[in-house]
Amino acid sequence: MSDALELDMDAHRAPPERGSTRQLRRAHDRRPLIRMYELLVSVPVVAYLIWSVWTDPQLFTDWHMYAWAVAVMVADLLPVPTNVSMGFSLSFPLELSAALLFPTPTAAAIALLGATDARELKGEIPPLKALFVRSQIAVCVIAESAVFNHTVTRNLGADLGHVLRGPAWRLILPTLLAAIAGYALNTLFVATYHHFQHGKPIIATIRAMHEGVFGEFVLSYMALALFAVLVATSVSNLGVFAIFVFAAPLAFARQMFQRTHSLQEATNELAEKQAENEYQALHDSLTGMPNRMLFQLKLADAIEASRRVDSKLAVMLIDLDHFKEVNDTLGHHFGDLLLQEIGPRLSSVLRDNDLMARLGGDEFGIVLPELPSEDVAMRIADRLLEELEIPVSVEGLALDVSGSIGIALFPSQANDAEALLRRADVAMYAAKENGGGYELYDDEMDRHNPARLTLIGQVRPALESGEFVLYYQPKVRLSDGRAAGAEALIRWEHPSLGLVPPDEFIPLVEKTVLLRPLTHYVIETVLKQWREWADMGIRIPISINVSARSLLDQELADQVADQLRSWEVPPAFLRMELTESFLMGDSGRSTQVLDALSDVGVGLSIDDFGTGYSSLSYLKRLPIEEIKVDRSFVMQMHVDANDFMIVRATVDLGRNLGLRVVAEGVEDLATFDRLAEFGCDEAQGYYISRPLSAVEFTRWLSVRNLEMDAIRPDGRRESDQRDDPGRERLRVV
Repeated sequence: MSDALELDMDAHRAPPERGSTRQLRRAHDRRPLIRMYELLVSVPVVAYLIWSVWTDPQLFTDWHMYAWAVAVMVADLLPVPTNVSMGFSLSFPLELSAALLFPTPTAAAIALLGATDARELKGEIPPLKALFVRSQIAVCVIAESAVFNHTVTRNLGADLGHVLRGPAWRLILPTLLAAIAGYALNTLFVATYHHFQHGKPIIATIRAMHEGVFGEFVLSYMALALFAVLVATSVSNLGVFAIFVFAAPLAFARQMFQRTHSLQEATNELAEKQAENEYQALHDSLTGMPNRMLFQLKLADAIEASRRVDSKLAVMLIDLDHFKEVNDTLGHHFGDLLLQEIGPRLSSVLRDNDLMARLGGDEFGIVLPELPSEDVAMRIADRLLEELEIPVSVEGLALDVSGSIGIALFPSQANDAEALLRRADVAMYAAKENGGGYELYDDEMDRHNPARLTLIGQVRPALESGEFVLYYQPKVRLSDGRAAGAEALIRWEHPSLGLVPPDEFIPLVEKTVLLRPLTHYVIETVLKQWREWADMGIRIPISINVSARSLLDQELADQVADQLRSWEVPPAFLRMELTESFLMGDSGRSTQVLDALSDVGVGLSIDDFGTGYSSLSYLKRLPIEEIKVDRSFVMQMHVDANDFMIVRATVDLGRNLGLRVVAEGVEDLATFDRLAEFGCDEAQGYYISRPLSAVEFTRWLSVRNLEMDAIRPDGRRESDQRDDPGRERLRVV
């Protein structure tokens, strides 16, 4: 096939933008082995032609020879677009026709003189390589000439001139055999050069040359060899102008190359676009890191690989602490820049085969495959936390960032990706509750272990069968020790587990659709009990604990109002206690519900006050009328000066804001008296009474012989008379 495939594997490498000719030459591989190969091909060709000129100079005096060489040069210099890594030339039919028309030395000289690489004229390839490209084409022409002449003279039994003047069909077979010989030799030159340059096996290169669109076009291009027959048979009539017989097929071949190139370009663009879309679908647009989808795919692959080789892996989930404050204070622009800085910093401490992804918001995930032991995961977690301790500079501001890390191990703690992620999430929240750092998953952390999941599946039947009961813990006025109300506390009288405390099932119920029916059950039971006590002459406020999720229920206030009317309970005798953490996550929807409850007349109280991050603006804005000092401060106020001051300051704060103050966790007389001195309004705790069933609570009130009708919801008696608090004290139950 002659020079249809030029021997330059670097033809499509982009040269240096501002490089000199010398730099471009250096870009080509010039190892001694390749130079030796180039010399091995070039020297014999040059020697053969010198010997031919010396022995028969008449072979090189025909001006037609030089016209043919010019035609070959013009065809070589025509730009042929191609997507393969090998140059492609349109001069093959002209060189083949030279092998048919001219003696072998003359045809070889035409190929050596005419075969031209545009880069050779620009000085972009070394001289030896340029000579080698010309020489290997000349060798192919020599082979074509030898095969053609041998076939004509031996098989057709006639001299060449007689055959060329005869019917054209007699030349078809010799021409095709010559073309195949030249093509095979040229292909071998290409594959051998590629082997020396890149180390790829010769057979593999030949196979690659004949695959896909390019391979199909190369084979069809062989049909142009038949035009050499037309040229050879028309030379006697047209002379050198027979060269123009190739004009139409060469133009057609070039157009086909352009169409093939355009098709390949479109295919490549489509593939690039598809790859770009896949990249965007699997990577975070802000940080460029893998996203949740890619994280889950890689995690699944890592788990399968670990199963095959019986190895361990770990999953880490990282949540940045106080990231919301950065967004709220400085704006989302700073938050985005912070995330862009944090990702690469944390990735720098990981191993080469570890994967880190941004899962959303300020949460990151890490897969640690091929884990020798869990100690390695712990050390990596320590290094991650150390990186987070270094302030992050964002537009000149040094931002302090910390994080909470949850770790789960495969296969000891989970056998699939979903369970592994959920348990890492449980560990992360445990770390966050402990003030940051990292935590390795433990069954005790998990509210969703099998035993608890079984328990939550029994909630609905328990509601229907009445297994949930309410206990009531008394609250008394510190001014005179008389009953001021009660807090209703739910318990589950499980048929096989006994009395189940609320912290065993309430957190699970809060995440299910059972929260609303359970809340309605508590409200209805409390109001029913209040009506029974009121019919007995006992009229005291009852408090119930309300989940923050219940305050997103826009129908809650209307349903409470309906229940109050149904049981004929004055709204002031029902109080709802909210956890202080609710204030931090307060939303517009929950504020509307609180306002609606206040409009109904229900009292609102903040439970566990002092344990969260309450803002005084919330106490002012929300319709709160009571705060409850958390038991953790009250129980230690006699042994911890800080707790003492916190309790006293909280009581003063409540009084100054006009709020009723209730102290929880009162366990002894000294604490009771000290709270009374502070001016605290009410107390609740084991010193007064443990939580009691409704029957026991009724008996407790009767034993104390309190003036039940004289107590109003605000904790004051009907009369203005005040008993001496020292004259009558409550006895311990």
